[in-house]
Amino acid sequence: MTAILHAMLGKGLGGLEQVFLDYQPILETWAARRGGICAGVVRAGGAVAKAQGGRTPPLLSMPAHTDWDPLALGAARRLVRAVRPSIILSHGQRPARLFEKAAPASTRLAICVHKPVFDVETTRTDYICVGRHLAELAVERGIPAERVHFVPNAVNIPTVLADPFAQAGRPPRIVAAGRLHPKKGFDVLIAAAAILRDRGLAFEVEIAGEGDERGKLEGLIAEHGLADRVRLAGWRDASAFLATGDVFAFPSYQEGFPLVLLEAMAVGLPVASSSIPGPDEMIVDGDSGRLLPPGDAIALADALAALIAAPDAARGFGRKARAAVLADYGPDSLGRRLSAVVDEIANRA
Repeated sequence: MTAILHAMLGKGLGGLEQVFLDYQPILETWAARRGGICAGVVRAGGAVAKAQGGRTPPLLSMPAHTDWDPLALGAARRLVRAVRPSIILSHGQRPARLFEKAAPASTRLAICVHKPVFDVETTRTDYICVGRHLAELAVERGIPAERVHFVPNAVNIPTVLADPFAQAGRPPRIVAAGRLHPKKGFDVLIAAAAILRDRGLAFEVEIAGEGDERGKLEGLIAEHGLADRVRLAGWRDASAFLATGDVFAFPSYQEGFPLVLLEAMAVGLPVASSSIPGPDEMIVDGDSGRLLPPGDAIALADALAALIAAPDAARGFGRKARAAVLADYGPDSLGRRLSAVVDEIANRA
């Protein structure tokens, strides 16, 4: 019997948590085919634990104060004894460090790498990287290439689609979404909106998401006199919110393989995105979207203005972006890729 312990100790319901939830049923199916189980483990009191409802099988939970806390380490050891996993797959450094300490030497370890900051362990750990740039970085840092795997993130194909620029008489609607955090670059989007306003362009901007940066962003909106043009909307259902837009702005500074960008592409929105690792694997500049230097408000304003000025071409970008998601980044693709990697990990002598 092959048992998997699948751990994620994030607090919220962001990209890390969503990837864990996407992986869990795939790993449950994989383990069941081998007569085993996949025990999903989440943070006690975290958003995923609270939101699971009557999920079958239920997710297990554990404390996660620090990766050296004796209560957390004790909980990890109890879970290892109860599940007796052949493979432990962790999302993020905290569960990876805890379960590396708790697991017998014979247990195969794997880490899903979501960002460029990760520990390097070269003897028994596999690295499942959500972006090709992360896989290349892992090899550069000395991890044997046979233990590095590229499994891009995926999204459910939405049942709603955007219809960019279809509503005559309404100002073009620029949408953005994500955690309100400095690395997401929403301050750059607000600065770009001020530039567009000063050029006399009609538009509105709505940013979905929450985070510690809200107060600063509200201050920037007021400072630029954009209260009638730019709104922070809080968390929204991603696909339904994105489908209301005409253009999607993604001014981030650092990403792994961003789900919200995939979601915008999946609903058929034309995209103006920072040209950074991750997005530059997903968008072909001038074919399925526009790529521009991160942190450059003028470049972002120029890209948004160009999309708004040529709606037929922008709709073409959106159609090609959606086709790319349907071809490469849907649930079936994720299931095949992840199952193949787990096969390789399990079968390694």
